[in-house]
Amino acid sequence: MLKIPHTAVMLWFEDLLPDANGEIVIVSGGDHPQLSIVTDRKICAEGVAERHVTAEGVDVAGLHFYTFEGGTKLYYSPDIDLTIAPAAA
Repeated sequence: MLKIPHTAVMLWFEDLLPDANGEIVIVSGGDHPQLSIVTDRKICAEGVAERHVTAEGVDVAGLHFYTFEGGTKLYYSPDIDLTIAPAAA
């Protein structure tokens, strides 16, 4: 699980380490942090998680999520201002 500080942060998708089930959880460490994930992977699904516990034991119920091509699922706190940004050419 990754905690994001209040400041704006930019991360490359490839630098995020999924658990054994291909899941990544990001929660805020402050009030309404801004986070950009840079990737050219396509988003296959998005929504709000129902009851589910990740391989690392994190209950993600109520967290927002994106599922990317390849199957990686990114869960994040609803108070995070998250954007998915394409990599610069």
